[in-house]
Amino acid sequence: MFAEANPEYDLIIVDSPPLLGFAEPLQMAAVVDGVVVMTLAGQTNQNAVSSVISSLKRVKANVIGVALNEVRKDMSDRYYYYGYYGKYYSKYYKPTKG
Repeated sequence: MFAEANPEYDLIIVDSPPLLGFAEPLQMAAVVDGVVVMTLAGQTNQNAVSSVISSLKRVKANVIGVALNEVRKDMSDRYYYYGYYGKYYSKYYKPTKG
């Protein structure tokens, strides 16, 4: 499917089931250009995220980031400041492959 779609499109976004508990997401991660790990504020366990990233590294997936969804200002000042300072962080942070 990717081989057919690749020449036709500049960007292909693939949504997968959660990595923990399913085999397919690891197979998919191994053949795409980059993976963004999606997390849910206040619900996703830090150990689960660590396990997911370790699994992705084992299949040599290119983890390009972790997104924290559903952050509300009332959750914590720390979450708020990540968003506020994110514009400065992205200016100086240059992700590397490998």
